[in-house]
Parts: sequence; C-alpha cells; structure tokens
Amino acid sequence: MLNLASLFLSVLAVLISGYLAYQQTLAARGANLIPIIFSAFREWRNEDFIRTQQYILTELASYHDPAGGYLSLPEPLRIKVDRVTVFYDDLGKLVAFRAVDSRVVLATFGVTTIRVWDALKPYIYREREIRGTQFMATFEDLACRARETPPSVLHRKLGLRKDTRGCNSR
Repeated sequence: MLNLASLFLSVLAVLISGYLAYQQTLAARGANLIPIIFSAFREWRNEDFIRTQQYILTELASYHDPAGGYLSLPEPLRIKVDRVTVFYDDLGKLVAFRAVDSRVVLATFGVTTIRVWDALKPYIYREREIRGTQFMATFEDLACRARETPPSVLHRKLGLRKDTRGCNSR
C-alpha cells in the first residue's frame, strides 16, 4: 500500500511539474509577443504609414493601372506602398509561423488588412503572373484569416464588454 501511495505521489508530482512548465512556456511566449505587437502598433500609427495606407484605399486604383503589376508602380510611390504591403505581409508571416497569437493580430488589424488586401490584390496577382512566384502570400493568407474570423467574433470570444449600461453587460 505504501508503494502505491508513493507511486501515486510521484505521478502527481510529474503531472504538476508538466503543467507548471506548460504555464511557464505560455508566459514566456506572451512576454515575447509584447515587443512585436508594440512595434506593429507604432508602425501602424506612423503618420506617413497612415497617409500611404489611405492613398492605397482611396486613390491608388484611380491613378495607377494594375496591368503592369505591383513593381510597375512609379518611384517613390512604390517604396511607400511597399512599407504598407510588407507590414501586412510580415504580420502574416508571424501568424502563419505561429510566432504570435493570431487572435491579437486579427482582432487589432483584421478589418484594415482586408481593405488594404482588396485594394492591392489586382497589383499583387498581376505581379505573381509576371514573376511566377507567390508574391505576398502571407499577406493574402492574413486577409483570408481576417475574413474567416472577423474582429467582432474575436471580441465576443474574448468576452469584451460593451458600454451599453455602464459596462455591466456582455
């Protein structure tokens, strides 16, 4: 009986140790996520980034035909558009490789990711035809994920409250 009790306590100790190690891993991953997300927030709030993104959303298609592809955009516009496009492609890489929690990215950047993707899609698809590559594939993947899981769904799953009656309702 004493041997069974010892065995039980040993197994319990291993299970508890495993659980604590798992919790530490989650905490460490969260700590690594913070600088990445803050860096993304900083870029997203940059005045030049905001202006370029707005141009992409409202004027790019009016002044530049996508038939030449993405790289046919004139300089210095292409460099500015690159800054926005690469931002979303890099976020897509972080999500695709599970370096960050996709819920954080999609809840924060999801709606705009879709809008920017839709504006740039003709240029990117044409560039893929020209290059024969999967140019900006992780940006496209991020936009697809954002369409499949809108921020409103994520907000509801997170239990974010709405101030409908003094913040008491969910």
